[in-house]
Amino acid sequence: MTRRNHRVTTISRLIILLCSVLLMAGIAVAATDNVSGTSGTNGTAGVSGDPGTNGDPGTNGGNATANATTVNTDASNTATATGGGGGAGGNGGAGVDGVDLDNDADGGNGGDGGDGGIADATADTTVSSGSGSATATATGGFGGTGGFGGNADGAGIPGIGGNGGAGGSATVSSTVVNNGSGASTVNATATGGTGGVARSGGTAGDGGTTTLGTVTGSSNGGTVSVTGSANSGQGGAAAGTGNAGSGASVSLDNQVDGSTSGTLNLRQYASGGNSGTVQDGNNGTAGSAFSQLLKSVSNVVMNLYTRAFGGDGGYRVSATGTAADGADGTAVANATNDAGSTYANADGRGGNAGYGNGGANGGSGGVGTATAVTHTTGDGQQSYADGDARGGTGGDIYAGTGSSAGA
Repeated sequence: MTRRNHRVTTISRLIILLCSVLLMAGIAVAATDNVSGTSGTNGTAGVSGDPGTNGDPGTNGGNATANATTVNTDASNTATATGGGGGAGGNGGAGVDGVDLDNDADGGNGGDGGDGGIADATADTTVSSGSGSATATATGGFGGTGGFGGNADGAGIPGIGGNGGAGGSATVSSTVVNNGSGASTVNATATGGTGGVARSGGTAGDGGTTTLGTVTGSSNGGTVSVTGSANSGQGGAAAGTGNAGSGASVSLDNQVDGSTSGTLNLRQYASGGNSGTVQDGNNGTAGSAFSQLLKSVSNVVMNLYTRAFGGDGGYRVSATGTAADGADGTAVANATNDAGSTYANADGRGGNAGYGNGGANGGSGGVGTATAVTHTTGDGQQSYADGDARGGTGGDIYAGTGSSAGA
């Protein structure tokens, strides 16, 4: 047993030595970690009877954590985590009149869907020469669908549909430290899971939230490009009298960073989740988006890009009511460079409103706001600011009478 452990240790050392030799020779090597959570189990259906029994809930999807972190062994690391989907709720058992023959057997309620699994991904690398890159991607699992309520017999009461499960949250972190003069490229993307569908009488799941952890890159003079994106999950749809789920909001305030004396490119993107579609129940709320980058450097070049897109409102298919409104999007980019040229771009867009169908009114579009500011000093230095603000479109109307389009 002792000799076997010695052989394993020797092999591990040889692998590390080989990676170091490859890096010194300028040959890129990579570490990858790809993890998926297990899917939730569907709930068991209820049993017919007087009354019918309730369906069982689905179980939650499994969480997933991926980590690709190395020092002076890998030039390019990738971590991908995907949360497992929630299990569907079991259908309620049908009402079947029993021995009393009173013709009023109630149906069982549908089981709730399980929540989507949480996803967390981290990709870091440190290199002493050449270029380094790290990419982290996390996607929350989808919420499980609620079960159907059981039918009633005669004058009995039908069962209520199950709720949809919540979408799983997503968190990402990504870092590149380049102790040489080569480039550093960092990408981090978090996507929230979609909420589960609700059956008639239930409530759909809300979209999963998103978080950017540490997202940064550095180099001793090389180009550093860092991109962080947070795409929050959309709310689940609802059938019949069920209520729609809400999209998750997102707020990013200087979550992306980097340092170099050369060219620095920072991109920070935020997208709110759409609200779910609905029939005769309550609307969900679309998620708002806020993205702000404020940075002051002494670089050859600095470019800042911010984007904030509000979520879209879900459409409504009903003879009454108004479809959901679009959410607001606010983007701010403020760049100061006392040693070189500067560019700031802010793109803020309001979400589009949901349309009305069958007599429902269209919703109102969200507000888009963009603020871009640049400062530079010295002769011959260029400074550009570019802001793009767009409001969301109002919701259309289809079929029905007496309804109005949104603003």
